[in-house]
Amino acid sequence: MSHPPSTTATASTASGGLLVIGSGAPADTPGAGLSTVRHDATGAMSLLRTQPVDRPSYAAVDPTRPVLHAVVEERAGQIASLRFDPRTGSLGLPTTVTSGGDGPCHLAVHPGGSHLFAAHYGDGVLSVIPVGPDAALAAEPVQTMSHPGREASGGLHTTPHAHMAAPSPDGRFLLCPDLGTDRVHVYAFDPAAGRLSAHQTVRLPDGCGPRHLVFHPSAGHVYVLNELSSTLTVGTWDASTGHLEPTAELATRRDPDSPTANQAGAVRVSPDGRFLYTTNRGDDAIAVHALRAGGATVELIDVTACGGSWPRDIALSSDGRLLFCANQRSDTLTAFHRDPASGRLTPAGEPLVITEPTSVLPIGP
Repeated sequence: MSHPPSTTATASTASGGLLVIGSGAPADTPGAGLSTVRHDATGAMSLLRTQPVDRPSYAAVDPTRPVLHAVVEERAGQIASLRFDPRTGSLGLPTTVTSGGDGPCHLAVHPGGSHLFAAHYGDGVLSVIPVGPDAALAAEPVQTMSHPGREASGGLHTTPHAHMAAPSPDGRFLLCPDLGTDRVHVYAFDPAAGRLSAHQTVRLPDGCGPRHLVFHPSAGHVYVLNELSSTLTVGTWDASTGHLEPTAELATRRDPDSPTANQAGAVRVSPDGRFLYTTNRGDDAIAVHALRAGGATVELIDVTACGGSWPRDIALSSDGRLLFCANQRSDTLTAFHRDPASGRLTPAGEPLVITEPTSVLPIGP
């Protein structure tokens, strides 16, 4: 498949929104970098611009300022920061700082905008980087945390692979799924000192490989997506105490016993809190789950082909009526209409060619 050039394209004039697409490709690959995409209400998409950045596999937006931060997923990890125009989708030149670990794979900005958290798959490090009043990052982390390995069943030693840094909605805690040790680490966060402190460690089933998690809009439940077992762990979240309690586990596949190799990839909740979406890499599908009893119970109700290969990430439009899927191995971004009543998905428009897309981030109206 041919790759899109790193140039500015003609923007769509239809109403819709803007997306930033991360890429897992090295900077010398044609079309690699952070791409901005405009979509209209029908799901039609057009590439606006690609800013060359080396392996920016995941990006986050500052909650109060028009600044993007993206991991540079190399052994000596870095964070790239870029200003953007929320009206046009134009991106500024990136500046980089050290991330504090090897192979950063995820990052998030504190809801108050004061600090950035980065999770490193390579060495299991979780780092804290101060964010200045102008949204510029400090040259190096103020703190790094290392998760210990553990003895798994059968006597095999497992090494840590921190896979996500997820602040609680109120910013008082940070949750970090560690794929290598089958743990979710909960940290208390002191924004004045810029420091994390160990608060709770939640053990999940051996070999499940927790990858990402998402909070229910009510903040009363957390859903942990387990990459290796293709399962979803449902848990209650006590915002006052920062306590996570697993309550149930269910498959993200229609046929959990299928011999086809599969890795779960992404998890998102609809803005109304009624539906949850997960991706299956291998099945190349998006699973639709109904959330009931205020998010306490989860039921798999539908599975839709993702329209490409290896659905690494998904995101919902701000109004919840469109879902976008980054298909890493087919170099495509696909769009779906989402029925707010049933939660089900139907394809919308033609796929957009993007070089090795790994993350989808809505950045504007």
